Amino acid sequence: MLNMAESGEKGAPKMSKASKKNKKSWRKNVDMTGVNQFLEEKRFEERVGGSFADRPDEKLFTIEKEAKIVPEKRNRKEVKKLRCFANLEGLPGAKDPKPIRNFTLKPEDRENPIVRDMKTKKIKSGKIQKKFVDSKLDRQKFLKTKEANKEEALTRRRTEFDFDLWDTTEDPKLPSPEWIKPEAITHAALGTGKFVPKSAKSREISTGTNLPAVEVPDAGASYNPSVGDHQTLLWKAAMVEIEKEKEIQKIERQTTGMFPSRKNAPTEKSYIMEMSEGIVELNPDMENTEVEEETIGNASELDVEEDCSNISGLKPKTRKQKRDKRKRMFEEQKKARERDLKIREIEVIRVKSINKELKVEEQQTVDNQEKKKVAVEKKMSGPLKLSNYDYEAQDIEIKLSDELTGNLRNLKQEGSLLEDRFKSLQRRNMIEVRVKQKTVKRLKRKTFEKRSHRMGWEENQNKVVKRIRQETKQRQKRKQQSS
Repeated sequence: MLNMAESGEKGAPKMSKASKKNKKSWRKNVDMTGVNQFLEEKRFEERVGGSFADRPDEKLFTIEKEAKIVPEKRNRKEVKKLRCFANLEGLPGAKDPKPIRNFTLKPEDRENPIVRDMKTKKIKSGKIQKKFVDSKLDRQKFLKTKEANKEEALTRRRTEFDFDLWDTTEDPKLPSPEWIKPEAITHAALGTGKFVPKSAKSREISTGTNLPAVEVPDAGASYNPSVGDHQTLLWKAAMVEIEKEKEIQKIERQTTGMFPSRKNAPTEKSYIMEMSEGIVELNPDMENTEVEEETIGNASELDVEEDCSNISGLKPKTRKQKRDKRKRMFEEQKKARERDLKIREIEVIRVKSINKELKVEEQQTVDNQEKKKVAVEKKMSGPLKLSNYDYEAQDIEIKLSDELTGNLRNLKQEGSLLEDRFKSLQRRNMIEVRVKQKTVKRLKRKTFEKRSHRMGWEENQNKVVKRIRQETKQRQKRKQQSS
């Protein structure tokens, strides 16, 4: 059953009850959208190739034999790579900054196309220039000589290597300074690229380390190590983890462990008892202790008074006492001189023992110097502190016993080559130890003028900025559309 016209397809009146007494009013006031939609679907199926309901499943659906690769979602908590690593990896998908580059044309491309066509026509007709014939003959001769010299080139080999193949040091062959001025020698050296400045001759290019650029890895890190080497490497890694655990426990002990737990935390009762310490009215035991302290204090005062009464007044010394004191002083000086003389006589006798003591001291100085050398070498075998941060060693790359494959084909990668090179530069004091800095994004302060301060002809700065932003966006859209 057809409903009354509700859409504006035929321009029907919106009244609920319309006249349908003749054919014209029926067409005018009847909703034909459902019929038109049905007919449009039929026409679409005819264009496509038939009804979808009549088609078999094989033509409508396909079976996926290969699983789709679903991209892994990035974990937001995961630490991003350092900016230096990202720069080393390059810019994937970046366009060539200079798309139109200069290039050299080959002789065939440089030739005029009309001239080229004329030459090909002459060659096809049998008219060949002499220079083409000569070039062909020369090429054949060259190939013949090359084939003839092949066997000789195979037998002509160097059998003795009594020199360094990679040695590039050559003695600069400059004129003799006996008959040429030094300014002329410097000028000649600059022209030949053999000039060495005075400062460069005595310059020491050293980073303060003895570590090689590429260190040899541990024997246990091989893809097919021996049992002993592998266990040694595992033990080293385990010791590193134990040290880390000790550091964590130390921090825990010095922070959380210093404070009491909830069970042992002070209560209100214990707080009141602590605050009432020393108040006699609240603590009756304090009365007995105060009485004992008073008796002890009285006894000590009596002893002090007795001692003061026994002390007699100071009297001046008599002449006899002064003479005796002077006599004792001279006798002590005489004894000191005799003792020094006796010590010198004994030292002459013990020359051998003194020589032994001197030799021991010399040996001790030599040992101290050797210890200093060892300490300097040890310092040079590790990184120096070039920044505010301490160097953190790279994690030891290990494979557990069940992860060992025995061949390189099934070996899984451990660690990062970029990180290894970055840590090597830090160990060799080429760069300082760096830590990723957290950048705090500060919002721009929005400024506005007071209405009372406006003069009437100024334009709002915020509106100006907004208009500029919109214009730049439109300009970028036009560029993208044109490209």
